[in-house]
Amino acid sequence: MSIEKALQDLVNKFEKAATGLFDLTGRYTVNFDQGTYGCAIAKPTKRMKNALGVDREILVVASNFKDQQQRTIKLIKREIETSAGRYENTIAIVLHQDPEGNGKLKNWGRDQGLSVLPLLGSEDYKKSADLERALCFELYSHDPFDITGPVSDDANFFGRRDEAIELARKLQRGQIRSCLGIRKVGKTSIINRVLAEISAHHRCVALMVDCSRDDVWSLTGTQLLDSLAASAEFAAHTESRYASFAPNSSATDLATARERLQRLLLKLEHPLVLVFDEVDYITPGSPTNPTWKSEFNPFWRNLRAVYQECTRQGHHMSILVGGVSTYWFTVESIDGVENAALAFVPEEYLSPMPEGATVAMIKRLGKVAGLQIDDNAATQIARASGNMPYWARKCASYIHRHISTAERPCPLSVDRTSPLLDSFVTEEGAAISEVALRHLFRVHPQLLDATRKCTAGMAKDVPEPLRRVLKRYGVLASDDSLSGAMITRGFEALVSVLPVIPESSDVTSDGSEATDGLTEWAEELAALGMRRNILERRLREIALNFLRFSALSAGKPSEAKDRALAILPEAQREAFKHLSAEDVVSRFLWTDLTKLVAKEWTLFSRLLGDKDSFIRHCDIINDRFDAHAKAADLADFALYRRSLSFLESRMSKIQ
Repeated sequence: MSIEKALQDLVNKFEKAATGLFDLTGRYTVNFDQGTYGCAIAKPTKRMKNALGVDREILVVASNFKDQQQRTIKLIKREIETSAGRYENTIAIVLHQDPEGNGKLKNWGRDQGLSVLPLLGSEDYKKSADLERALCFELYSHDPFDITGPVSDDANFFGRRDEAIELARKLQRGQIRSCLGIRKVGKTSIINRVLAEISAHHRCVALMVDCSRDDVWSLTGTQLLDSLAASAEFAAHTESRYASFAPNSSATDLATARERLQRLLLKLEHPLVLVFDEVDYITPGSPTNPTWKSEFNPFWRNLRAVYQECTRQGHHMSILVGGVSTYWFTVESIDGVENAALAFVPEEYLSPMPEGATVAMIKRLGKVAGLQIDDNAATQIARASGNMPYWARKCASYIHRHISTAERPCPLSVDRTSPLLDSFVTEEGAAISEVALRHLFRVHPQLLDATRKCTAGMAKDVPEPLRRVLKRYGVLASDDSLSGAMITRGFEALVSVLPVIPESSDVTSDGSEATDGLTEWAEELAALGMRRNILERRLREIALNFLRFSALSAGKPSEAKDRALAILPEAQREAFKHLSAEDVVSRFLWTDLTKLVAKEWTLFSRLLGDKDSFIRHCDIINDRFDAHAKAADLADFALYRRSLSFLESRMSKIQ
C-alpha cells in the first residue's frame, strides 16, 4: 500500500467516525522534513465548537510513521502560522500509528503552547460519541492552569506583554530599571520576555546574571566585576549577542577589574544590558553569603562609576535589577559607611495584575479545559489570590483537578467554585502565600511590623511610604486590609510561629536585630522543605519504577497503573483511569505515595527495611509545620530531620 493511500485511509476512518461532529472541507498532502503527511480541514459543528471552545476550523494531520517524531509538531505549527488565521491556533488533531504516540505528541504540543488531540489509527471509534469522548478527554485531562516555572511564550504569558516590550525598549537608552515583587508574582518571566524582545527586535549586547547561582553569590565584589567584563566580552562576539554570566574567581584587584569592564564597554558598538536576577543574594541581607555585607558597597560603587563614565562618553550601558526588595539601595549607610548604591536603582514594582486581566486569563484557560467559568466565579478566584497570576493559576488548577472530566464541558458558577476555593486556600493556598511573605519580610524586615499594625486596625500608625510599598507588593488592598484570602491565611499562619518584634526595636543597618527570629525560622523551614521535596520526588520515581518492573516481570505491563489506582477511593480511580501510570503516580499526595509503598511492601522491603518504622517516619514527614501552621520547637525539628535522614539513607542505596 502506498503512503498516500495509507494516509487517506486514516483520514477516511476519521471522517466516518466524525459524522455529526466535523465536516471535512478540504484535503491535501504535504512533504515536510523528508516525510509525507496527509492534512485535512475540519469544520466543527456547533456542538463541537462549544465542547472544544473553538470558533475556527481545526487542522487534522495524518501520519503513518510507527515512531512519531517532533517534526509532526513543527509541521502543525507551520501550517497554522501560514493559514492566515483560518485554523484554530491552539488545537490540532493528529491521526497516527505509533502505539506510544499519544503521550509524546501531547507533551511536545504543550511545549509549543499547542493542545494536540492524538488518535491512534488502530482504535475503533464505531460511533461519533466514542470519538467525541476520546477527543474531549484528551483535551480536558490536560491541566492548562498548572505551571512550575518562569514562562515567556505567548501561550502562557498573560497581561504583561506590553510591560515587557516597553521595558525592553527603555533598556536601549542607557537606563537603570528594576523589576521588584513578592515571590511567584512573575519577575523572572518578565525578565525572560524582556531578553527575548531584546534578542528579536533590538541591536544590543545582553548579559544575564542569575545571582541565586552558587557560583555567583559566592564571589567577592571584585571577582563579580571582573567576571562581568569577561562575560560581556564573550557576549559581544557571539552571533546572538547574548550570554549567561560565566564566573571567574581568579585573583585581581578592584581597580583593575573596573578598568577592564570600562574599556570593554567603551569599545562596544551596541549598548550593553546587564540583567541581575535574584539580586537579594548579593546584598548585605544575603541568606547565603554574609561577606556581601562588606562587598556590597565596593561592588556597586565601582559599577556606578563605570556607568557614569560610559554616559559621559556617549556609550549606552543599561542595568535591569530583578528581586524582591531594593531595601539595601535605600539605606543611607551600611556598617557606618555611606551607601554608594543609595537611590542608584529605582523602586519599580511588578504589582499584581489588574483584576480584569486576571479574570480574562482564568476564563480563557478554563475554556481550553472545558470549564466555562462565569465572570463572578472568575472574579472570586482573582480576588482570593490577590490577582497574583501564579497564585490564581494554582487555585484554578485545584478546581480543575476536582471536577470530573466526564462532566465537561460544564458551566462553573460561584456556587460550584466557592467550596473548592475555600478548600484550596486551606490545603495549599495559605502555604504558598506564607512562603512568599516569609521571604519578603526577611529581605525587608520593616514590613513585618507594618503589616501587623495594619491587620490590627492601626494602619494610621504605619508611615505612608511603608503602606505604599505593601500595596505595591500586593500585600495590602487599597483600604489597608490584607489583599485576598490567600494573603490573609498565609499571614495568620506566619505570625502564629514567629515572635512579636518589640515596637522599640531598632532595625540595624544589616537588619539583624529585627530578623534574627524570622531568619532562623525561615532558614530552618526552607532547608527541611527542600529536603522533603527532593525526597518525595525520589520516592515517587522509585515507586513507579518498582511497579513497572514487577508488572513487566509478570508479563502484564498494563498492571502497573491498575496497582497504583488500587489505593485510591473509587471516585478518584474513575477520574484517573484514562491516565498513564506515570501521570497517576505524579498526582499522588505524600499520603497516597506512602499507602502505595505500604500496600506493595514485598517490592520495597529489602530497600526500606522495617515496615512499621517506614510508616512512622512518613507520618512525621507529613506533619508539615510550614503548610499547617503548627507550633514547633527545636526538638520537633530534630525529630523531623531524623525521619528525613532515615528515608534518605535507605533510598541512597539506589544510584
